[in-house]
Amino acid sequence: MMIRSRRLLHSVSALALVALPVSAFAQEKSVEAQQVADATEVAEAGIIDDIIVYAQRRGQKASDVPLALSVLTGDDLLKTDQLQTTNDVVQFVPNAQAFQPHGPSRARWFVRGIGTNNTGNNTINPLGIYYDDVYIASIANQGYPLFDIERVEVLNGPQGTLWGKNSNAGAINFVSRSPEFTRNGYAKFGIGSYSEKLFEGAVGGPVVEDKVAARGAFYFNDWKGWQKNKFFNGKHHPGGQDVAGRFQVLVKPTDDLSIQLNAHGRNFSGPQQGTNYVASTVTTNSTAAWRSVFPTGFPTGDTDETTSNDLRPEELEARGTNAKIVWDGKGFTVTSITAYEDNSQELETGNAPIPTTSPFYNNGIPFSQTYTKSDSWQVSEELRIVSNDDSPLTWLAGLYGFKGVLDNRVALANYVRGNPGSAASTGNAWGTGPQFTDSIYRQETKNYAGFGNLGYTFTDNFKINAGARWSKEESSFDWTYGAANITGTQATFIANLPQVGYQNYAPRDLVFTERATQDTDAWTYDITPEYIFNDQFRTYFRFAHGVLPGGYTNTGNVLIPAGSTGRLTLPLSATGSRPAAIRANQIYVMSPEKIDSYEVGFKTNFFERRVSLDLTGFYYDYTNLVVNVPTQIDPLPANATVLFRNAGAAEIKGLEARLNASPFAGFHLSASAGYLDAEYTKDFGNTATILGARPPRTSKYTASFNASYTHALPGGGSLSYGVDGNWRSKFYFYPTIASQITSPDPLLAQKAYALFNGRVGWTVNDEDTLSFDLSVSNLFDKTYKNHALPIASGYSNQLYGKPRTFLASATARF
Repeated sequence: MMIRSRRLLHSVSALALVALPVSAFAQEKSVEAQQVADATEVAEAGIIDDIIVYAQRRGQKASDVPLALSVLTGDDLLKTDQLQTTNDVVQFVPNAQAFQPHGPSRARWFVRGIGTNNTGNNTINPLGIYYDDVYIASIANQGYPLFDIERVEVLNGPQGTLWGKNSNAGAINFVSRSPEFTRNGYAKFGIGSYSEKLFEGAVGGPVVEDKVAARGAFYFNDWKGWQKNKFFNGKHHPGGQDVAGRFQVLVKPTDDLSIQLNAHGRNFSGPQQGTNYVASTVTTNSTAAWRSVFPTGFPTGDTDETTSNDLRPEELEARGTNAKIVWDGKGFTVTSITAYEDNSQELETGNAPIPTTSPFYNNGIPFSQTYTKSDSWQVSEELRIVSNDDSPLTWLAGLYGFKGVLDNRVALANYVRGNPGSAASTGNAWGTGPQFTDSIYRQETKNYAGFGNLGYTFTDNFKINAGARWSKEESSFDWTYGAANITGTQATFIANLPQVGYQNYAPRDLVFTERATQDTDAWTYDITPEYIFNDQFRTYFRFAHGVLPGGYTNTGNVLIPAGSTGRLTLPLSATGSRPAAIRANQIYVMSPEKIDSYEVGFKTNFFERRVSLDLTGFYYDYTNLVVNVPTQIDPLPANATVLFRNAGAAEIKGLEARLNASPFAGFHLSASAGYLDAEYTKDFGNTATILGARPPRTSKYTASFNASYTHALPGGGSLSYGVDGNWRSKFYFYPTIASQITSPDPLLAQKAYALFNGRVGWTVNDEDTLSFDLSVSNLFDKTYKNHALPIASGYSNQLYGKPRTFLASATARF
């Protein structure tokens, strides 16, 4: 019995998640319709078929494009419940990971050893994140929920020429399902572990026949926390709620002109994931001051427990709109994408509570609290013109403009500083650390670019493609740092500050203002020759040069150098006379990162296209990449600060294999494997050496698979079964020789582990209008870490992945 094409397309597209090395940008609707028809035919025959993609700005079969990419379709997302947010899609990509250890605003993206551990709101992610072809600068907006998605395209390797801004590691494009001139939609309801309640749906269709179409989509997810919070007497750590929506209108005044408008928004509310203190067996040193506050050490517990004192949930709000205009001329196509995004974030977190055994105990107040408030906006415009005829010469030209502004504030209250063993506060604003700090900055970024690409087919066997992009980025960072110590005793400070509200505390001992700017002109370029032996075997070589503009971070509380251009004022509202040497948190400027990438690929298929195997090898020469390590920039010895800074260089080389197999109708297997040999080859010195260490969050070996089987039932409908898994070898959370080789601490690494997920589904009828699914994530309830904080006073804060969870769902399509 024939099952509807959408069900068969799901089986075929599941392979694309890990196995199609392609390049992709945007699919035309006429091509999509043909793809569905082709998928129906080939799935019934058990043949692997190509997906049409547009990475080189023109429609091409996946197997014809010389680039490595993983593709995921919207039906995959709808059926695979463990893929819920944007970072989840890389778990099946070889040599990649993107955990969210702290929450949806702090994904740590790493692809082929390139990524960032910095989760500050002005972080520059070297992996370009795009929503509907629009670059997203705010890291707080890069962990968006996945709903009503047409497809996701994950490109490996530098993509600076065509994708542009900040894509040294690659690019991911999340493409929403567009309005259509046929009425359709879906609704999905789910309930799961930890009181999870899920609803998503979409409806769309014609408004004016053949002229105007619209589509609206909605997402809602609510859950309770999976951790038990010892701070709240063992009650579950608070959960969260995520609500998002999207509305689109497509207008076609003529057959050659289309205008698509997109408005979207999201509200998230929930605490940061709770941390768990674990005592180190390697680094056990502590100070008398610390022991006076925590006589029996930090509070510890099981992996499903936390003592985090989150006083208020993290609040994220995102709003955006864009307009895409496409005009098909004679021999060319013009595309314009104008976009605006606005994001805000607010959260308050607390550290371990001061225990009752401490002389500084005060009703469970933590020893420190942090308040963060961030607001950002961006506007961008991309204009490009692309050839669309059958000439052996293909060409593309484009312009790009971007402006972004970020306002950020972090207020920190340390309820015990100076000498906690004394009733008097002996710390001061320029000593080893003030009791109260208030850091405010504004970062502005402007980027302008022009880019082009040429391709030529010399013979049926030999092709070459080359592109270049010139970009200019101007940025500024305005910094105001205030610090204060509170007069009176520690007890007075501890009792009064929370009641006053430390966010509004006004007195300052010290105010330091500073400004830094950067102006970067850069060329990125690539060239790709390709040789086609026959329909079953082809090979390519690709060279690409990429540049990631520099960013800004802060130094920590260190001496202000004599040559500083910053402005210092000492209101002296809380303490006495000015000392000879003054400390403040200051701006640290990071230089642009540069990469030269060499990649060779082979694409093959066997047994009448029932099996395909693709192999990729690559070598990266990377300079100025950013790392976070203890760095001595203070003249005082033994006062190193953990700082994000440029390393000297790194050498990264690796292999990737992707396999597709469809031995008989209804069954599909995809698999991938990765090998990554990466290490730092140069360093600037400054205390913590990284020479010979691996980049953080970089496993030497990775592997994944996805298997599914669908069979028809007598009388209509079908049953489907699926299982997937991913394995990764040991990786480290920090890139120093000490943490990896000379004195490795198991708390700062995650040993090799594997995660498996399973699902079973029942489709009621051949039309696929109603289906029921049961899925389980982390099938064997594996305990694993997704982050670890550096050792402090003999303890590390550990963050663990979610335990086994279930989700039962029903999906109606129309």
